[in-house]
Amino acid sequence: MKRFIIFIALLSALPTITWAQIEVARYYNDCKGAVSYTFDDGMIEHYTLLFPELKQRGIKGTFAINGAFIGGKWKKSKAASWAQLREMAADGQELSNHAWKHRKLTKLSYEEMRMEVQRNDTLIYDSTGVFPRTFIYPYNSKNDTVVELCSKDRVGTRTRQVAVGSKQDSTWLRQWVDGLVEKGEWGIGMTHGITFGYDSIGTDPSRFWKHLDYVCTIKDRLWVATFHDVSAYVAERDNIKLDIKKSKKKTIITPKLTLDKKLFNHPLTLVIETDKPIKVKQDGKRLETKRVKNRVLVNFNPNGGRILIRS
Repeated sequence: MKRFIIFIALLSALPTITWAQIEVARYYNDCKGAVSYTFDDGMIEHYTLLFPELKQRGIKGTFAINGAFIGGKWKKSKAASWAQLREMAADGQELSNHAWKHRKLTKLSYEEMRMEVQRNDTLIYDSTGVFPRTFIYPYNSKNDTVVELCSKDRVGTRTRQVAVGSKQDSTWLRQWVDGLVEKGEWGIGMTHGITFGYDSIGTDPSRFWKHLDYVCTIKDRLWVATFHDVSAYVAERDNIKLDIKKSKKKTIITPKLTLDKKLFNHPLTLVIETDKPIKVKQDGKRLETKRVKNRVLVNFNPNGGRILIRS
């Protein structure tokens, strides 16, 4: 599986010393794959049925909100209320912008499109205290102009997804997440209704709850996180440079991230190949380490100062 190996600058005074490999993990906590579950349109079932199941399992999902319909009706479904969305956000569930009235953005003028996006941002923030830092395209309708506008001041937008509703049975769902681990990929699941409506999970959603149970058993290999968190991690992982200087007794790593640190501030996982016990500090504060065979994992602040490793 491809790794993101960082350039190592050895001290010129020690050219003959061989050091263990140091790299940033592909996914958080060195998981082999990642998955995010996204749920569109702010339907009441997302709160009454789905949220309790996610909360019970400690899973955080991403909920795409059309602000104009919250507290009322969305097509043939009742929509969630702002109070319910605030409760979900307080639990760590992500609220994402899905445009104010769920209009097809490619059919709008630039000014109409801007209003759909920015009005929804403002409404979600004013009603929940959370500013959405991701965007989910209504009807999956997009072009270069739409993507450019909707990506501004965000960590990511949903440009691809896999339906996880009624068309997918238990075997398919299991093979899908197993494949993410095997191939080192990030899967983005999407559905709307839970028991009814377009691409719903079905009248008996227990099939999906059992899928979530299985996902929980492979969390050591599969990172289950919001669309926001995986988007941020991947962007940081691909952007960061580490200046690494080593001597016999210590290693000093200076992280250099050129992304906007107000948006991109998810911890990254450093993988250090060594059989020796080590201590790691960043900005003078001790970082927790986890040993996995001959590798040590440590999560660090990509916007922080130097990292000091001592054996």
